[in-house]
Amino acid sequence: MNLTLRFRTMRSLALAGALFAAGCAGAGETGSINESTYDGLSGVNGLSGVNGLSGVNGLSGVNGLSGVNGLSGFNGLSGVNGATSSTTSPGLMTTASGRSTVAYLVKCALPVGRSITRKDQNGVSYTFPGQFGFAPEYETSACGTKCQENVSACIMAHVNTAGIHIPIWLDAAAPTVGWGRSSTYTHQEGSFFGNIFVSPPKAYYCNGKDFAASVVPGRLGATQVGAPYANPFPGNGYCADSCVPLASPSTGDGYKSCAGYTNVVTVWRQ
Repeated sequence: MNLTLRFRTMRSLALAGALFAAGCAGAGETGSINESTYDGLSGVNGLSGVNGLSGVNGLSGVNGLSGVNGLSGFNGLSGVNGATSSTTSPGLMTTASGRSTVAYLVKCALPVGRSITRKDQNGVSYTFPGQFGFAPEYETSACGTKCQENVSACIMAHVNTAGIHIPIWLDAAAPTVGWGRSSTYTHQEGSFFGNIFVSPPKAYYCNGKDFAASVVPGRLGATQVGAPYANPFPGNGYCADSCVPLASPSTGDGYKSCAGYTNVVTVWRQ
């Protein structure tokens, strides 16, 4: 089934501190976070279970989530322990960067049409909508290994160490994303995999065949300062040399597994 979604451009985000630092609604504002403020998509984007998902990155970094700011992989995002407003944890909802963490976790985990609403320490409510649907179970239940790896790969795929937005196309096994190429996004940049929920975080990438073509600031192929991920493969670190390829008819779209991780997100650039 093909769906066409339209979103407004989000404000530029820069990650700092525990995970993300961004300009989100603060004291005196409505507290509503929606696609106009953080969703990372711009313009018309095609969403299909078999043809991939286009998005816009812009995150400048990412750190491990385990034990950080009250977030645990064993609690649902919508549950009382999933995104606590406690000031002693400290809770994710108590700071702008923490709320951005929740926003991107929900965006990656939940599909379109689902959202969670949480309050900060002042009682202000914030609504976080889903978009990619990599781990819908995380809304109300534990985020197991598959969930953690899927959400981790999604978040890493959106990192731009220069903090700017670059259009990208995602391919992954998740049914809400799927395999398939776009005639607009023809450069295979690379693939992302690992688990940033564990401590220390396991954040990895490998080079796609076109990672050095049409290089853009903050992405693979460019000089990156403080990149949160590392290439575990020798030599040029090409995915094709070390990852398990997909079978036909999806051969070349992405990878079945990399370095033992079976939840891999492959990114294509324009």
